[in-house]
Amino acid sequence: GRPRRGQGKGQMTAGNVFSLEIVTPDRSFFSGEVTAIVLPAHGGELEVLRYTLPMAVVLDGGVMRIEQNGRWMEAVVGSGFVRVDRDKTTVMAESAEWPYEINADRVQEEIGEIDEKLRRAQSMREYRMAKAQLAIQLAKLKIKDYKD
Repeated sequence: GRPRRGQGKGQMTAGNVFSLEIVTPDRSFFSGEVTAIVLPAHGGELEVLRYTLPMAVVLDGGVMRIEQNGRWMEAVVGSGFVRVDRDKTTVMAESAEWPYEINADRVQEEIGEIDEKLRRAQSMREYRMAKAQLAIQLAKLKIKDYKD
C-alpha cells in the first residue's frame, strides 16, 4: 500500500538503506541509496524496503515513489522488470520521467492517439497494449498536475 506519513522520516542509517538503480534503454534514470521504493507491479503496488526478500517482478507502467533522506519523490515509469536483491534493487523500465520532464501538451496528444488505437484495436493484444499505454499517459498527467 501507500507509504504512511512519517514512516522512515530522517532515518537514513546503514541499517535501513539499500542501493537503488533505475535504468531505461536510453539512460540511467536514478542511482542512489534509498529507504523505500513503491512500484506499480502486476496485480498491485510493491513496496521494497532494506530486507525485502529477493525476487523478480513484472513492472506495470504507472507512478512510482522513492523515499530518500526522509522525503518522497514521484516519477512515472513504463513497463519492465524489477530485481530485488538483499542490498540492491534494480528497475529496468521502458521509460522513466520526473514530473518536471513531462510535457502536458504532448501527453494530451498521445492520449488522443491511444484513444484512436483503442477504437481500432482488432485483437485483445492490441487493446491491452493500448490500455497499458493509456495508463502510463494518465499517470504522467496525474503527477504533473499534482506537482505543478
